[in-house]
Amino acid sequence: MSNIKFPFWEGVRKLLVDRGDNTYAERVEAYPPKVLMTDGDGPYARVRVDVGQTGFFAGREFRTFHEFSIASGASKVIKVVSPINTIVQTFGAELNSAALRVELRYGGTEGGTFSTSIPAFPANSMSTASGYVGKVTMATGGTHTGGTTVDLLYLFSGTNTNASKDVASSASEELPQGFPAGTYYIHLINTDGATATGIFRARWEERP
Repeated sequence: MSNIKFPFWEGVRKLLVDRGDNTYAERVEAYPPKVLMTDGDGPYARVRVDVGQTGFFAGREFRTFHEFSIASGASKVIKVVSPINTIVQTFGAELNSAALRVELRYGGTEGGTFSTSIPAFPANSMSTASGYVGKVTMATGGTHTGGTTVDLLYLFSGTNTNASKDVASSASEELPQGFPAGTYYIHLINTDGATATGIFRARWEERP
């Protein structure tokens, strides 16, 4: 057997390729759509690959930061309400003085009023980003007891005797962690005898 060319339409012909098993298959040349190619589909065209997650370009990634000052032996609680699934990409803090224990909990009992909102910023604010509106909210002002700890970080700042000032410390969880919809509490606990100052940071992707 051998390949066969046969009339298809007007002057157009198709090619049947000999499969070597007494059967034929129509030859089809696959070519990616131009929208997936670089270089305007020119002679140096390659499949387009963007650096970063799809969620970043879809506008579903967000970040936040919160500057804190916590007295010795005291703590601050950040309430996180997520009505959808999320992937936490970064969770941590930068500590300028004292020592800090950072806990991520769910469950337990809250008290007081979480009335001070912590803003969430789009990780991608380019003009080409989508109009997706974030759904995760964060606030401080209340208290929380009990619950289950699902992540834990320790931070210690030392004293630089040569410069006579504190040495900043940082710690973060940067492996992706997926969480279901729910309410979570971030505890910033000062475990030192001096006031703890620093910045809490987080970054996440929402998966509606």
